[in-house]
Amino acid sequence: MTALSLAPVLDTAAAVPLRQALLDLIASGDPITLDGSQVSQAGQACLQVLASAQAMAASIPTDFELNSPSEPLASMIALAGLDSLVAAA
Repeated sequence: MTALSLAPVLDTAAAVPLRQALLDLIASGDPITLDGSQVSQAGQACLQVLASAQAMAASIPTDFELNSPSEPLASMIALAGLDSLVAAA
């Protein structure tokens, strides 16, 4: 299992490096666990990257989980209607 802690600020500038990091993790074929506990700001671009990575991981298939989303991250996920990103408790 490969773990990745998400950056505190997931804004538009963070989308490209996040996308590349997730592509590299998916290419490894290992199950992926993301820690969202430190995220203080999340924007639509990074949410789209996360949703796309989740879909790509499912197509392989490999496990893809977002654990411990911070309140700001959880709020943005809910607002965007991407509740499937959050791992079930």
